[in-house]
Order: sequence, then structure tokens, then C-alpha cells
Amino acid sequence: MTLEEFGFTPWFQNQIDPATTDKWTIARVTAVHKGWCDISDGSETCLAKTTGKLRREARANDGYLTVGDWVRATDFNGADFAMIHSVLERQNTLKRKTAGREVSHQLIAVNIDTAFVVHTLDKGFNLPKLERYLSIVNESNIEPVVLLSKKDLLSAGELKERLAEVETRMPNTPVFAFSNTTGSGLRKVKALFKPGKTCCLLGPSGTGKTSLINSLVGEEDRYFTLPVRECDGKGIHTTTWRELIVLNNGALVIDTPGMRELGHLDTGSGIKDTFEELTALEGQCRFRDCAHTKTKGCAIEAAVEAGTIPKARYENFIRMRQETAANERSLREQKWKNR
Repeated sequence: MTLEEFGFTPWFQNQIDPATTDKWTIARVTAVHKGWCDISDGSETCLAKTTGKLRREARANDGYLTVGDWVRATDFNGADFAMIHSVLERQNTLKRKTAGREVSHQLIAVNIDTAFVVHTLDKGFNLPKLERYLSIVNESNIEPVVLLSKKDLLSAGELKERLAEVETRMPNTPVFAFSNTTGSGLRKVKALFKPGKTCCLLGPSGTGKTSLINSLVGEEDRYFTLPVRECDGKGIHTTTWRELIVLNNGALVIDTPGMRELGHLDTGSGIKDTFEELTALEGQCRFRDCAHTKTKGCAIEAAVEAGTIPKARYENFIRMRQETAANERSLREQKWKNR
């Protein structure tokens, strides 16, 4: 596999000085572990560590290595560990707020063409949570696609009703339903994974991400899976680290662990794109700084009252805006204290 087939686009090629091509090996990070990582040039994979200078720079600017990164390395062949000297500028970065009370970012993956948000159609179905995933994808300027798993657990009528609900809430996002068990819908889903394109699988535990990869790879037991809890439909974590794999057709897939908590930071544009039909009405509000909550002359609240915007979607929009504003205030205060 050439570098181009491995996702090395002109964006990265233009960052390389042709005069230095003999000095470095250009490689991509395929997995990150504590203290070291796996890097690959498309044909061979080796263990690698970063230089002390690069580690110090990473601590200073939140530039830690992430799956999907392109790096310059030496000693790619002939040493126990290759040495990573620099990281190429990223085309995009998928991130979330760290879990818990700490207000900072956690990198998920970088240099992604398409983010597939995998969500279940059965007991764990949760539209507000699905909208949260879409907002962080949109914030990163990555193309989102929704994959709804376990369609075999619903009757034809239930499936039609649930799909209509999702498409109404997310009118501008492609939506596909499938079943890993029966194979229904998998052909259309597989066609979405294009050769040479890097995609990322996101979603809570138990939605079928790992099972989908098994179906895509064609090896049922290559990636270990566990059943969801019967009582609430929640999954048990089976993917414990992020990993880039290559499908038989040349598509590049980054699998990620299920995330139980999905907080937001700096998601102004992500929320705007996810709730596009709501934010399009903001210019019609009486007041420019309208909070859209019990405000006289609010066009968004008027649309909710008229039934043109679902109340549940509006409530999730307001909740996420308020959460983001609170996190951003905390982050500013934290930076001020650290000065």
C-alpha cells in the first residue's frame, strides 16, 4: 500500500520539503499506548517513541500524538523503536470534553474524512445523545453519517416510525439502518467505506461498532465483542484503545472505545450545524442577544409553539448551549488561575 492509498493527501504532501525525503520516514500513527505507539508507512508497522523535545511541546500545546496523525520518523527499520521527531499539521481534530469535572479536551482521532456515528435502534435508542455526537463531528468539519444498528429487533412498522423520527430531527444527515445479526442493510453500509478514505466509528458501548468492523473485515471473531446488559440495553466496553485498521477494499477505519459521557467545549459551530433549522431562525428574533428561553419575540420559541420544531429537539438544543457556555466559562477561569 502506497502512502497515498494510506491517506497521505496533498494536504500533507505540501508540508514536506522534497530535499529532506531521504532523511525521514513518513508514517502514520495507527495506535497509541502508554509511552509508545504503533506507526506504519502503509506496508510495514513498527513501534515508535517521541523525542523529549516533542514530548515537551506536546505538554505545552495539547499536541499529544493521536491515531491518524502523520509523523516524520527515523530508524523505522533496524531499531527496537523508531524515533518520532515531528508531527505534520492536522487537517482536522475530533475531540470531546474530558470525562468528569475537569474542563479540558480529550483527543479522539485526527485527519478524518467521514465520522460514522453508530447508534442502536433498540433499548438504548436516545436521540439527544445522538445529537451530541453529531455536534462534536460537525464542530470538527468532518462529514457525519448516522448508522442505526439492530434493525432486526424492531418490527417493520416500528422501524419505519423510528427512522422517520431520526430523519425529522436530523434532516441534513445521511441515515442508514442495518443489522449485524441478519446482514440486512450491510451492503449499503459497506459501500460507504471508500478506498483511501479515513473514517472513524463513534458511539456508546453496545451499539455494535466492533461487530460492524467484524462484518466489514469479514472475520467474525477478529475483534472481541460482549453482549449488552439486558436490563437497560447498555453495552460493556470491548474496544479499550483507538486503532486504525485497513479493510480489504482499502478503506481506513479508526475504531474508538464507547463513550458513556460526552461533554462539549467550544462547540459553537458544531451546535449550529447540528441544529441548523433552529439557528436559521435566530435572525428573526426581536433581540439580537436572544437567549431563546422565555424571551419575548423569540422566533425559535414561536416555531416550537407552532409545532414546526419538535419540543424535545429544542430542549436538547438549549441544554447543550447552556452546558457549552458553562464549560467555556470554567475553562477561561482555569486558564486565568494558571497564568
